[in-house]
Amino acid sequence: MFNNEYSKKDKVNAKKYGNELGISIVIYMVVLFGSIYIAKPMENSLLRTLIVLTPTIPALGAFWAIIRHFQRMDEYMRVWLLEVIALAGGITAFFSFSYGFLEGMDYPKLSGFVIYVIFMGSWGLITLLRKYVLERE
Repeated sequence: MFNNEYSKKDKVNAKKYGNELGISIVIYMVVLFGSIYIAKPMENSLLRTLIVLTPTIPALGAFWAIIRHFQRMDEYMRVWLLEVIALAGGITAFFSFSYGFLEGMDYPKLSGFVIYVIFMGSWGLITLLRKYVLERE
């Protein structure tokens, strides 16, 4: 699956994806720090809320880059990656479900960012396991 011989098309697609995602991330970081700088001294208001939410716009650009990358992939890679995403989603759902019981016993509420980190960490771990451990057998 992940051998060192990629086609020219795969290399071109990877470069396009890297450029699109990289540009989106740079714009996201600029907007994020700018919105924090502007909104921090402001009092709570609708305007402050809108300013704090502005980083979601370039985040949509990253999401769009990911969607475009999926569309460029061959079927095998698409299925392989979607299986990884499904497993990561299952792990995240199981964690969220289990932790919900603990919250009922006065454990602290978790931020949505924690759930995001669990999902992305699971995704990365499963990818590494499948790439370096499971496919070598």
